[in-house]
Amino acid sequence: MFENVVVGAGLAGLVCAINLAREGRDVLVIEREQRIGGSPLYHPSPEGTPIDLEGIKAYTGIDISPAVKKFTSGRAVVYGEVVPADMDAISSYMIERGPRSTSLDSYLYSLALKSGVKFEFGRGCFSPDDFMQLPPDSVVATGLHFEGFDSFLVPYLTSFHYLARKKIEDTDSTHVTIYHDDFTTDYAYTSSINGVLLAHLFQRYPIKKDALKHFQERVYITEGFEFDSWEHFTFPVPAASISNPRIFGGRTILAGTLSGCMEPYMFFGIHGALVSGKIAAIAVSDRGKAHEEFLKATSSFRSAYLLKKALSFVPKGVYGAALKAALRRLPEDERIGRFVKHGMLGWKNCQSVVAKKY
Repeated sequence: MFENVVVGAGLAGLVCAINLAREGRDVLVIEREQRIGGSPLYHPSPEGTPIDLEGIKAYTGIDISPAVKKFTSGRAVVYGEVVPADMDAISSYMIERGPRSTSLDSYLYSLALKSGVKFEFGRGCFSPDDFMQLPPDSVVATGLHFEGFDSFLVPYLTSFHYLARKKIEDTDSTHVTIYHDDFTTDYAYTSSINGVLLAHLFQRYPIKKDALKHFQERVYITEGFEFDSWEHFTFPVPAASISNPRIFGGRTILAGTLSGCMEPYMFFGIHGALVSGKIAAIAVSDRGKAHEEFLKATSSFRSAYLLKKALSFVPKGVYGAALKAALRRLPEDERIGRFVKHGMLGWKNCQSVVAKKY
């Protein structure tokens, strides 16, 4: 009989499990897939995201720097115009997600094993009854799966995705190109790391019939990339309500995307997942302290949610001009970088710990 059970071997679940095991607890992680690295629908994947590396290490006790890479290049294509993006100004790094040995998932998995965490793969929770059978204070970090949201009655939007990937010879360079155009009300991008090239088109509404073709053409014109096959899928995102973030589901502790630790404007989720994993571990022994930390971690959710709502009413010409101006000013205007970074869920927690350290 294990003292603590964590459902989901994603980033939040792994961080939580490592922290609990380091406290001397017997920890079991159960994972629906047959191996580490999440759903094969969207992993392996190169992900670019703002990350407070020093803060993550100080807050979670885990140094993820061996599993991240600096950007070789970053840019945006705004309605056909290419604009360079200074990724250093927003503390962004490239991270590989998925089952390969070069991924952040595999790195955390190796740390978990060294810490004594046990794993059961091919075992999932798919219904309210499954979750009710878990021991008290189990941590549920089921990520981008509908079953967790439905079981805990967490409101969500269904996001729609087209994704393609292929191997490339260049294993050293990293890049991201973000596309803002008529083919999506959110954004699309191409990215690469460790020899994997990805193209991803998505939005929080059904994608128009000709949108994928338009995106493919824009990618080819801009970057010369072509992809043979595309996957189409949907998954839930915690952006249906301004009050989406929640750390508790009855006697159960929620973490990661299920808890709402995904930024609702651009859907950045890596930073929030890492921090929420630590908060979930705190909640096992001190729910009050964990709740305070969770409120701090998700304090930017409301403003990001309202910003996305407000910008949906802005004409695309005005939005495009403002975005291009912001990107051009990014290298010399620190306020823009701070605005982006402080919008990442969990950023304040990390900064608070670093400030105390010094």
